[in-house]
Amino acid sequence: MLVYLIEDDDSQSQYLQAVLSRAGYTVECYFDGADSLRAMRRFAPDLVVLDRRLPDIDGLEVLEWIRRTYVDIPVVMLTNAALECDIVAALEAGADDYLIKPIKEGELVARIKSLVRRVKREAAKKDEQVFGMYTLNYKERAVHMGGQAVSLTPKEYEILELLVRNAGRLISREAVLNRIWGKVHDLTHSRSLDTHIYRLRQKLHLGPPSGVCLRVVYSHGYRLECLDN
Repeated sequence: MLVYLIEDDDSQSQYLQAVLSRAGYTVECYFDGADSLRAMRRFAPDLVVLDRRLPDIDGLEVLEWIRRTYVDIPVVMLTNAALECDIVAALEAGADDYLIKPIKEGELVARIKSLVRRVKREAAKKDEQVFGMYTLNYKERAVHMGGQAVSLTPKEYEILELLVRNAGRLISREAVLNRIWGKVHDLTHSRSLDTHIYRLRQKLHLGPPSGVCLRVVYSHGYRLECLDN
């Protein structure tokens, strides 16, 4: 599970990264709002831990951007402010939970686990997603095109699901490799990704006739989009 930690205080960031890593999460650290937004435009994390006070952008502005762009990503907000008005402002802006510093290790991990369980329960209610002429059944890991089943390999399905869940957004090649093959990958995996992308295009007939296009943005990554949008 990938967590973006957005915290400008270096010692606090190191502490929280260690806490989250011990709990089994993959953590990427960002020290200001601008860098974190650039990262999220490239690839969406599974969860965000966000400091309210950042050096360049108010944490609430980052939170509001996340809610406009990625509706379902859970966000835990951290703050020094214990006033009710601050807590209410964060929750109304879309925070799923709110922790007041100093952060206690056990409480942070417990709250994140509770939040993840809740998100999974809600996601389980959304077994299917329709994208153009394609229907993905997340529970059964099945794909239908115009009502007809399409046979995909496990890796092909995982790549397609990643693209559909982030439809319309540019996903970096590195982000796809990290998510599908893990942080440790090599040239073999890179070539394998090219092959999987080619086969997805062929099996799903992606292009103008289908109304859905998988664009390769050279030196950047991939974007899946409906041509009528």
